[in-house]
Amino acid sequence: MCRADADTPTLAALGLLLGGLSRRTLTLQTLAGASPSPSAAPRAVLSTTHLLLPAAVMQDATLARAAIAHAAAHLLYSSQAQSAGTLKPLGLAVASMIEDARVEALLMQRLPGVRRWFLQAQPAHDPHGLDVPSLLARLGRALLDDSYADGNHWVHKGRTLFAATRHDHGLADHAAFRRLASILANDLGQMRVRLDPQQCVVPAAYRDDHSYLWQYGATADDTTEALQVPAAPPPPADASAADTPPTDAEEQPIDEGICHLYPEWDYRLQRERTDWCTVREVVPPAATLHGLPPAPEPTTPWRSRRRLSRNQRLRRQWEGEELDLDAAIDVQVERRLALAPDGRLFVRPGIEAPRCSVLVLLDLSASTGDVAAGSTQPLLAVEQQAALLLARAAQAGHDRIAIHGFASNTRAAVQYLRLLDFGTPLDAVHTQRILGTRAAGSTRIGAALRHATRCLLVEPAGPRAIVLITDGAPSDIDVFDARYLTEDARAAVLAARRLGVQCQGLVVDPGADAYVRRIFGWRNYRVAETAAQLPRQLGELYDRLAAR
Repeated sequence: MCRADADTPTLAALGLLLGGLSRRTLTLQTLAGASPSPSAAPRAVLSTTHLLLPAAVMQDATLARAAIAHAAAHLLYSSQAQSAGTLKPLGLAVASMIEDARVEALLMQRLPGVRRWFLQAQPAHDPHGLDVPSLLARLGRALLDDSYADGNHWVHKGRTLFAATRHDHGLADHAAFRRLASILANDLGQMRVRLDPQQCVVPAAYRDDHSYLWQYGATADDTTEALQVPAAPPPPADASAADTPPTDAEEQPIDEGICHLYPEWDYRLQRERTDWCTVREVVPPAATLHGLPPAPEPTTPWRSRRRLSRNQRLRRQWEGEELDLDAAIDVQVERRLALAPDGRLFVRPGIEAPRCSVLVLLDLSASTGDVAAGSTQPLLAVEQQAALLLARAAQAGHDRIAIHGFASNTRAAVQYLRLLDFGTPLDAVHTQRILGTRAAGSTRIGAALRHATRCLLVEPAGPRAIVLITDGAPSDIDVFDARYLTEDARAAVLAARRLGVQCQGLVVDPGADAYVRRIFGWRNYRVAETAAQLPRQLGELYDRLAAR
């Protein structure tokens, strides 16, 4: 509800200011009614015809002036009713804040004097707060005030990327800043900063509620994604409410499993931290698989290419490249004895015996639950299908293959799932075990590689290799130095190589070359531009390993 105050001088003056800044004629009114969230003050509401300001903003000249300028910036430089698409609440909050900063910067570029208005209206915030509103308020201040200093890694990264995007693309490139917002939102997801949409409100009181920017509602893409993500298993009919398991994969109780301690390399100290990471090895029980859909049959014609080898010589063949001398001698003996000789007199190359044990290590972090670029499925679903296709083809060729997965929640809790072990047939239980994995946690690659190396060392003598499938650089919520976990993963790869285990990386990230080359070394990785390339790239990588 709202009421008109056309005869109020302050309202009339603000209306003239809004028209002058936005070059449009809008109706300015006072917003009446309570905030949607009882714990937060209401925010302004902007449309193409009206600007509704809360009474608290109207009564404060500093806030009112900044609110008018901010609304004018949106009217001049923002696209109205953009599709929210598959953006989650956290992604919307970050994208909205970045858009606020972008349009304010454009307005300040045209009218430098409004910078003082925005600075005076900045809210007080907890300089050490780590919840979503506090982090957004800290980043908003950092993007507006060059003199503001904040020691938080995420805030510093946001400020740096905003300046770089502004320099490389210009403030008018809306799409470039949307990509920046996606990076920052993904980082918050990796840090597992929780957002309650019912309680969250725009931190700055002078900014609007962002209803002008977004068009909400289900889209065709949303429906497709919902149909393709396996539903969580329903609770038993006779279970009490207290015993009902949570549906969020992050909150499902997991077996503690067997704990292993591993070191971690600190590049700043140039030494290993002994027994620094705890890896919990878990075999998912079959009971958790109830209610999952049946596993799909392979839809890709790729199969492991078995190679002819002159080291494998098949004797006494009907045809071949050369004579089998022993068979030829036997023929002459049989003729002298008046016996019917055997006509199999040739030698030809045979199929090369399997020589390599390959462990496919799947990244199960929370980011793999997002819909992959160029696909309607989450990246984790593509990983699962590619791993199943490879396992079927490898076992049909009598190769040795294992499929494991990992995710982390600080150095004290790196979860390692043994989904399919060497020598185990890919039956229905193991197929559903792979399909039953859920995206949760972060990506502490070094610890997972060390444990995978340990699993491989018990394999029979011969070449051994790990193929890691991931969607980004290593990260965890207790690490704020972007280089730290990359250097540790590199140290884990070098340690595995000294033990005779080759490590290969397959990354679904067009911008992965810099960090993935640092981790795996030259020619020891592949980059898939889109998720659709993952099955083919995995098959080719496996063929190259098996041919060594």
